[in-house]
Amino acid sequence: MGEKAFVVGHMYKENDPDMPEEFRQFMIKLLKHVHIENSGNPYCREVVANIASAGLRYAPDGKTALTEAVIVKQEAEHGEIVAKLIRSLGEDPEIEKEVGQYAFKIPLESWCDVAWFHMLIDRVGLYVGIEWMSSTYEPLAKVSPRLEKEELFHATAGFKHLQKIVKTEAGRKEAQQLLYKWWPAALDMFGRSDSRNSEIYVRWGIKAKTNKELREQYIAETVPLIEQLGLTVPDHLANRKYL
Repeated sequence: MGEKAFVVGHMYKENDPDMPEEFRQFMIKLLKHVHIENSGNPYCREVVANIASAGLRYAPDGKTALTEAVIVKQEAEHGEIVAKLIRSLGEDPEIEKEVGQYAFKIPLESWCDVAWFHMLIDRVGLYVGIEWMSSTYEPLAKVSPRLEKEELFHATAGFKHLQKIVKTEAGRKEAQQLLYKWWPAALDMFGRSDSRNSEIYVRWGIKAKTNKELREQYIAETVPLIEQLGLTVPDHLANRKYL
């Protein structure tokens, strides 16, 4: 028999006999081979460990350290949630190949680095969570509101950290300087604008927007926040790797 046809608007459940194989394979590709938050990905655990180490080491006080501990716990839980989703598709979440954007390789060498990581990089996760809420794979759509809520908490925490940092002249200068490395890394996390896979995800209803559309939304909504901090937003094309 031939491949099952895609039905517009159809919500596929776990073990759905009507799920087309291409749909299943693209879900696996997204969650296992593109998305970093998978506890079966050793690099995911390394990233969470780096966030924990820097967040707790550089946090300026106990209350802030507690916020960082909550963020780390939630990130570890996200890895388990995604691994479970991968298993629900009949796939082993364990993977040897490193999965993850270069933003996660940028060293967290100060409290300001940690703050930017949460505000900009975790904020990308917020947009991913919002996208997944309308996914045509029911198990993913069901967990996405929680992922979106928690990534919003992470991004908001980063913004609040930065509000305190920029109160001093030295802090403002450090934040501005570090923004030049974190901003292009955040924009690159959305992937290439001409990505064929991005269009296929949209066609299957796995995602609602293309990489380009999602990045443009992120820019439009994040630039005002950076300007609220009294900082200058870098050129959106400067130091980019994926346009």
